[in-house]
Amino acid sequence: MYTTNKSTENTRDAISGMRFKEDLLSSPGRPSHKGLYRYLTGAVDARQHNHYDFALVTNNQAQDEVEIAESVQSHVVEPLIEHGLHVDVIEAVDGTYFILMIRAPDDIVTRHAKTLKLQMWLRCGNARELESTLLEDAGMNPADRIQVVDHLIREDAKITENSPFVCRIFPVHDAAMNDELLSRYIASPKLEMEIQSEAFCAHVKTYFGEKVAFYFCFLDYYNKSLFPIALVGVVLTIARPFLGTIIYMRVLVFWGFLVSVVWSFWFLKSWLRKTKELNFRWKNNFNATFTVYPNPTFRGTPCINPITNLPDMTYPGWKRYPTYCAVALFMLIQIAIMMLFIAAWLTVFEVLKVRYPNSGFMTVQWWCILGGGIVFGLFIDIVQWNVVVTRVARVLTRWENWKTMEEYERSLIRKLFCMDFLNYYTWFFLLAFVYVIPGAGDWITNALNSILYKDPVNCCFGPHLHATANVCISCPAPWTGHHVPVNTSQCVPCKGWVTFDLSHLNLEQLFLTPIIVTQGLNLLLAVGWPWCLRQKHHYTKKRTDKQALAFIHDQDASKRGFEILGALNYEKPTNYALSNDSKARFMTLGPHFDALLRLARDVLYQSEQATYDPYEDYHCASVQFGFVVMFSMLWPLMPLACLVINALKWRADGVRLCRTVQRPFPRKANSIGEWYNVLVILACFGVVVFTALVFVSTGAIEFFFPECLENMDVSPNFRFGPSFQCFSLTPRIVMVLVSEHLLFVTIWLFWTAVGSVPKWLALEWQIQEYNFKLGLYEGQNPPPKRSYSSQQSEAIPCGETTPLISKNL
Repeated sequence: MYTTNKSTENTRDAISGMRFKEDLLSSPGRPSHKGLYRYLTGAVDARQHNHYDFALVTNNQAQDEVEIAESVQSHVVEPLIEHGLHVDVIEAVDGTYFILMIRAPDDIVTRHAKTLKLQMWLRCGNARELESTLLEDAGMNPADRIQVVDHLIREDAKITENSPFVCRIFPVHDAAMNDELLSRYIASPKLEMEIQSEAFCAHVKTYFGEKVAFYFCFLDYYNKSLFPIALVGVVLTIARPFLGTIIYMRVLVFWGFLVSVVWSFWFLKSWLRKTKELNFRWKNNFNATFTVYPNPTFRGTPCINPITNLPDMTYPGWKRYPTYCAVALFMLIQIAIMMLFIAAWLTVFEVLKVRYPNSGFMTVQWWCILGGGIVFGLFIDIVQWNVVVTRVARVLTRWENWKTMEEYERSLIRKLFCMDFLNYYTWFFLLAFVYVIPGAGDWITNALNSILYKDPVNCCFGPHLHATANVCISCPAPWTGHHVPVNTSQCVPCKGWVTFDLSHLNLEQLFLTPIIVTQGLNLLLAVGWPWCLRQKHHYTKKRTDKQALAFIHDQDASKRGFEILGALNYEKPTNYALSNDSKARFMTLGPHFDALLRLARDVLYQSEQATYDPYEDYHCASVQFGFVVMFSMLWPLMPLACLVINALKWRADGVRLCRTVQRPFPRKANSIGEWYNVLVILACFGVVVFTALVFVSTGAIEFFFPECLENMDVSPNFRFGPSFQCFSLTPRIVMVLVSEHLLFVTIWLFWTAVGSVPKWLALEWQIQEYNFKLGLYEGQNPPPKRSYSSQQSEAIPCGETTPLISKNL
């Protein structure tokens, strides 16, 4: 049980501070202290500091070095120091650009941080957050500090990437904090990252912000929740040879029910409760689902906000309809592409099964199928997702012109989810629920050959061809549905390359290879590619330093000194400070110039790094969750595979966060956002897929009826597939509909019976809410003078339900 450590007096002081403390809100008439400007040369009195908040890299828009320095001085440096920021300048050796290292004094950070917190509280806060907003020292939080400095640069100084002479603006990493995270948690061989996951996530929240911390908390909780079912899956796989086909297929149904129904919704409900606990611990509004951030790219028409009665911007919703049509068209194109790719892969699979009949481990067929899975994974993860789908989704979402970042992210995630379904799950759904139906695979094959290669509507292929001679032994039904004679003399072999044989359709092989390969490629891309870039950086940085030092040492010191002294501007030393320092940079090089070069090199390296994007991480987690809840019945080791991949990816994401991406801009968050709804939808699909696998695709339902087993092959080499001799397609569909409705009713009862907020948390929240209201009432309503009679006082009922009134009366 947690107890509050905030007294009523502290709450009352916070309310009083909101009304009277001058230092909480910035005053326009208050004089601000100017920041300090320094030109770093490596000398003892011109060394770099141990830590900076932001870095700004200029570009070369001027004609010569003097013009560059003067322009940067007036357009960039002066506005920054006017708003109290300290600016240290590092100049390139060839004088073509400058690196501005920006720091903010602690007093400015503290004052502005409280102002920004109050503004955020006005937009989406509650009463409980106000106390922590006013009493906590916001300047001590590195994440809040970065937000304050960013606000001072972009909003106050009006300097952005679109400003003249500005190339990049980004927060710089704290090397000491990164090293601590790596050595203490991420790179620890003692599993400190897993054992002390709460402490690690707290460090991430303090340094990188709540949005990044929520991802690491989610992945840790998700991975630990996978452990029980992963253990059961391992036991089931080991016991498969000893159980026999009949017992194993019956147990497989209960295993699928455990994962797809019980575990999936238990995990979602428990994570929802965990989210409330995290928000309570981080002093957030745990009843809110999002935090309002304005979209910097939003463009609208002026209007008056009906709530605040202040000028605002609006955008008509009907203008987004053309974009919605473009999204629908793009998805239809994606479906067509996936249909062609699936047909091609099935054709290759069929050829390999016929050409190399031996299907043992490490055989030629095994290697060929593995190669096909690699091609499938590369096409899905690289070509489709990274090159096409993600970019198109971002462009279309940007065209929709959403007002807030939450609306933008919600729309983007929904597009990515729908397109993700088309990329990943269309493959499995077609195999599991379309091609297994007798005649459906022949219909698709004939349709593709007829459309692409102008073949007859009932040309023969695969099992309809003679094994040695290229003649038809039977004619498939025409895909157009029109009656065509089925005499073998009146149908010809297909000229098209698309083929299919239902007897070779092995769901386990066709499912496992792409799943394992795609997840392995995701892990390789997440870990291997950043490592290669890092090694390339280490290789080139020494060469850069040597070239810079050689450029300096090759100068004639005496001749250079007279030229520099003659070129200095002595009339306006204040306005031309950067220009003069730039001209005299080779005269004042100090003993710490090598360290200065290393700092400049690291900053330039960070400027070229990619920005941290949680979409890819949540995308991988959601795809894995979909595989677990939908297809664990086909492969009981699925939870174990996801557990291992996530354990490696969790550490790889930590290394990537500290070493291979720019420092993320901290943002408040109350949850994982729209991704939670994505997981709920996947869990619902998991229930439907589970029932369809049991009653349609795998043939598991037949093993509960002895009369069905008489005509089935129950040997250890049993291949998943239905026996339509026992149950036709119509009763199977009825069983699917009835069972999934019953399961959804049971899930709804569970969801409504179990609360989303733990009882101890609800009680603690009520205690804090009561203390806040008590402090608010006592702060605004002091006890009145007793000018009334004792009879009136005694007339007040002692059982009053409003203790605040009875206390003051």
